Amino acid sequence: MENRYSFDPTWDRSGTFLLEGDEMKRRIYIAGKLNDDAVGYIKHLHRMIKTAREVRRAGFSVYVPGNDFLEGLVDGNFGYEEYFQNSQPWLAASDAVFLTPGWETSSGTKREIELAGELGIPVFENLDQMVENFR
Repeated sequence: MENRYSFDPTWDRSGTFLLEGDEMKRRIYIAGKLNDDAVGYIKHLHRMIKTAREVRRAGFSVYVPGNDFLEGLVDGNFGYEEYFQNSQPWLAASDAVFLTPGWETSSGTKREIELAGELGIPVFENLDQMVENFR
């Protein structure tokens, strides 16, 4: 059967996806406060996306769980736990979690930090430290 992808989807021993013999970018889960009033949610999502752009520019691939709200706009019936449970497999597949400013008051982010700890996934608040960790 012909491979319909332009790459060989294999994993190296560390669990990092390989693309045509080159190492793929590390996968970073962007965590931070979201759940708030409507205006607060938008401000928190803005902060999360800006942080994700910085992390991406540093050479990482990012997942922003707050972007799920777009699917919620279409569906209209998602509850908090449905959003949260959708993002957790992405956290589990990540090489690290990066926290956005203001995360300290988020119970959901605290749950994500706990899960990351259980899975042995490092958690960072400082981009330079994360970059150095993966050198």
